[in-house]
Amino acid sequence: MHMITLGTCLDAQAEHLLESAVYQAQEAQGRHILLDLHALTTIDSRGLGKLFLTYHHLNRQKIRMSMVNPRPMVREMLEFVNFTKLVRIYDSMDQVTALEHKALKPSGLQ
Repeated sequence: MHMITLGTCLDAQAEHLLESAVYQAQEAQGRHILLDLHALTTIDSRGLGKLFLTYHHLNRQKIRMSMVNPRPMVREMLEFVNFTKLVRIYDSMDQVTALEHKALKPSGLQ
């Protein structure tokens, strides 16, 4: 899993930073990219569009994208545009760790 921490604003000026970080994660052969949204306070339509494009690009590459720590206003916006139907959003890193660990546990069946 590769974590990418977004800044306070996701807009046209920040698009290239997200694109660059995703490219670096792909080069490292990551199969899961986690976007840390704890600092994100502003996201405009261009930023939302970039998130959708990034999701679809990663999905074609069979790379999962998730998000963690969104502020309430950011989460509401992502829910409003139905982004949460595509991408899982975790409330905290503890939740990510617990669910990822659970997914990796053997079932006991052989």
